[in-house]
Amino acid sequence: MRQDASGAPLRTTVHDPVALFASAPSNAGLFLDFDGVLADISHVSNGAVVRPGIPALLSSLHEKLGRVAIISGRPVHYLAGMIPVEVDIVGLYGLEWRSGGEIRSLSEAEGWRCVVGDLAEAAIAEFGEAMVEHKGLSLTIHYRGDHDRAETIRRWVEQQSAATGVEGRVAKQSFELHPPVSRDKGTVILELADALDPVAFVGDDVGDLPAFDGLDVLARRGVTTMRVVVESDESPREMIDRADHVVAGPEGAELMLRRLVESLGQDRSAARS
Repeated sequence: MRQDASGAPLRTTVHDPVALFASAPSNAGLFLDFDGVLADISHVSNGAVVRPGIPALLSSLHEKLGRVAIISGRPVHYLAGMIPVEVDIVGLYGLEWRSGGEIRSLSEAEGWRCVVGDLAEAAIAEFGEAMVEHKGLSLTIHYRGDHDRAETIRRWVEQQSAATGVEGRVAKQSFELHPPVSRDKGTVILELADALDPVAFVGDDVGDLPAFDGLDVLARRGVTTMRVVVESDESPREMIDRADHVVAGPEGAELMLRRLVESLGQDRSAARS
């Protein structure tokens, strides 16, 4: 029997994305990470770009499904020009979002903007500008390409967290500092997926595990869910172990979305006939 992260049994789910959405597409929710899912992994912090075919697929799925949204650790302004305006974006793990073309941020997090800015300056002085990504309301320090510094960065993040009250988090080949606000991809899933069934999330790294936890909560409520992992050489073992469906890299994710668009188009054509 399928289990959640704690080993508790969950409702059996569908393992094929096309079959998952076939029965009730207008009430379905599809939520996706960006880096490593809709964009190929970049070794430059601001180098991730959406794959060319993705925007049109997202627009089509927005028309066919109950809700489609991007849930990312990146700031909304980074993604806004690459994602169709009709598709919702949740950035910085829920601290800010774009809906209906309007960008807003969480008031509880705004009070930490200056603290995060000071930490960004300190991180740049400590590790160099190339390793530090200041996202406004959060901060990421990357060690991709320089793994020898990972432990040093981890200790620095822990020290700053203890001194300032910001929250330290582990991310893909990086560490992050966030306002101490109870927001992550799991809480976002629970908010956006309210009254939706089925619900799927597509992710690829440790930052997406809370989204899987959110799906587990929905599954315990009787919602049909699917945890999709976009596998790469960097995929953590826990992600693969918890997956209901696995695709190979961002190209596999794009193929999956194309299959969904094609199948839902056929279903609606059949219904009209």
